[in-house]
Amino acid sequence: MMRLIFICICLSVGACSSSDQSSVVKIISAKAELSDQATTYKLSWSTEPVGSSVRIEWSNDPDFKPGKGVFIEETTANEFVWPSDGKNQRRYFAISPKKGEPVKTAVRLLPLEGGRNFRDLGGYETTDGRVVKWGHVFRSGVMSELTANDYSYLSNLGIRTICDFRDKRERDSEPTEWKAGDVDYKFFTDPPKSDSSENKMFASLLDPTSTPEDVKNSMAAGYSDIAKAEIEGYTAMFSDLASGKIPLAFNCSAGKDRAGTAAALILTALGVPEKTVVEDYALSDDYVDYMAAFMSPEKRAEAEATPDHPYAFLFKLPEEKVAPLLASDPIYIETSFADLKREYGSVLAFIQTELQVSDEDLKLIRASLLN
Repeated sequence: MMRLIFICICLSVGACSSSDQSSVVKIISAKAELSDQATTYKLSWSTEPVGSSVRIEWSNDPDFKPGKGVFIEETTANEFVWPSDGKNQRRYFAISPKKGEPVKTAVRLLPLEGGRNFRDLGGYETTDGRVVKWGHVFRSGVMSELTANDYSYLSNLGIRTICDFRDKRERDSEPTEWKAGDVDYKFFTDPPKSDSSENKMFASLLDPTSTPEDVKNSMAAGYSDIAKAEIEGYTAMFSDLASGKIPLAFNCSAGKDRAGTAAALILTALGVPEKTVVEDYALSDDYVDYMAAFMSPEKRAEAEATPDHPYAFLFKLPEEKVAPLLASDPIYIETSFADLKREYGSVLAFIQTELQVSDEDLKLIRASLLN
């Protein structure tokens, strides 16, 4: 009789354990978008099981703990629209099931009036299941046209360090006059002129007989030269990350090549899968109309009126050949990574060897930038 009772108890405990497991809700994905007029947020997510109840809350603090934010809604839907309070506040959202791990999300592209491709590197999952923190590292293009409203928004981010990868001529042409709090603003020695680099990336562009496909292939062939040319700036950037000088922002001019390579290296160092790294790189084409940004009549007039303008040469070329130069084609960063792997064994080996990122630095960076 006692044996029978013991068996029944064991079966009962096993059943409870199985039930507990099946009741755990997993949030598969989460995304936040802001309408063009910044009037509404749209949050969307998926859960497993489908239709599970979640709690939604927000905070201005990217490091807020779910359950400690401002409550918005509890719902079993998979999307939610919420009115925003304009462009002057950045919101970080937590979507939390009753039983299971919460997920944070935020609008990736900052809603700036005069910025170019200013976006957050947070939210990406690493190969070991951790997640890049929102609100700690930002990538951007030129900042010379940031407005008073933009600086009001940026002042809430607490950015401490800016690494500007542009050369002196670019900085002189479009100077950054940061007005969102005290920062350690860094710029670096102009990279030495490299005939091999220019031959790889620009030979087809300047060849009157070349095709747009030739230009694309030349861009891909020379793309790893960006990582090597920017060693001074990238080394300083990783040193600041290891020293905890965050939030940190980095930029170039277009915000897609030097900044895109820097972002790809950071995400790789954090353990983000290469497929995700490539997808983040390619987002620049979704966020910016580069032909309009660089080839508009206004930009032409500006280039013609400015002696030694860094982009004047673009207007001497057919637009169909300029388009690959201004693109963020996945093949560019894929080829760059393939070249680095061939030379160093892995992209991480390049980071550690050439950018002087030690094992201890990696631990510090991951500890401060991953949840």
